[in-house]
Order: sequence, then structure tokens, then C-alpha cells
Amino acid sequence: MNQFDFLKTAFSDYRVGAIAASSRYAVRRVAANLPAGAKYAVEYGAGEGSMTRGILENLPENGRLMAVELNRDFWPALESIKDERLKLLNNDVLELSGRLKNLGLPKVDAIVSGIPFSFFSPSRRRKITEQTAEGLSEGGVFIVYQYSLLILPILKKYFREVKVSFEPRNLPPYFIMTAKK
Repeated sequence: MNQFDFLKTAFSDYRVGAIAASSRYAVRRVAANLPAGAKYAVEYGAGEGSMTRGILENLPENGRLMAVELNRDFWPALESIKDERLKLLNNDVLELSGRLKNLGLPKVDAIVSGIPFSFFSPSRRRKITEQTAEGLSEGGVFIVYQYSLLILPILKKYFREVKVSFEPRNLPPYFIMTAKK
């Protein structure tokens, strides 16, 4: 998917929440926050797959990534990723976050999220975060990349440790919050 197609999709669906795909710098920085030895991961809001590819590059050969994307316009780009470790899911994140333990993974080591939390009601933000914390294995991480720190107080409520970094080489720049269970 080229930048024009991404922008067209973003304008036609406000839930996309981005004007450009994640930069390679942002992808590297997010992937660097995956825990050592992470084998099973979930991605909320896979978009056109730039972050998906970065996560897969950091998973072992016997790992597994469940990538959740609600917008079907992104599916051709995601389906072009030929990797047997990847499974695509067309689900609402609120519903899916409540059943992480039923996804067929032995455990969930990491969840990476680019969904635009600023578009959700406070109760929806809280519920997704709470259910994500419950579904992660002990020591697992919830990595959230956003244009603002809106979700930070909620992360601090449900996770024992939260680290924040900033990636200016993205359009717009990202705050990357890594919350450890």
C-alpha cells in the first residue's frame, strides 16, 4: 500500500487515526521494547502492516503474531505478508481484549497497539487497558504508540512499571509507552 492509498483510507475512516504509516524509526523503536524471548504477540490496529513486519522480525521462528485490524481496506496489504507465524483477525479490540486467553496462544508475551485511544470514550480506554493487563502473561508488556500521552495515567493504573520514550522521526512523532505486567 502506497502513501496515497494509506491517506485515502485514513480520510475515509476516522478510526484509522493516522495520516501515514509508521516510519522505520518508529517500527525499530517499538520492536526494541519487545521483551527478550517474547514468542507470542498480539497487535491491535495492524493498519497496512509496517509495524506487523517489525514485530515479526523480532519473533522467533516458532513464534506467533495475531494481528487485529478492523478496516478491511488494509487487508490486501496485510495478506501480502507471507509469514506462517502471522494470523489476521477482523475484530473490535474491545471485544478481543476480553478474550486474549482464548486466542489459541499458550500465553501472550506482548501486545503492541497503535489504535487511536484518543478516539475512544474514557470508559472504553479503561476497559481495553484493564482487559489487556488481565490477558498478558506475568512479565508481559503492552506497548502503546500514540501522538499524545492521553493513555499514560490509565496504563499506570493497571501496570506495575511504565516507561515512556519519544520518536520524533515519524509523521506526526510518536510517544511510545511500554507497560510491564
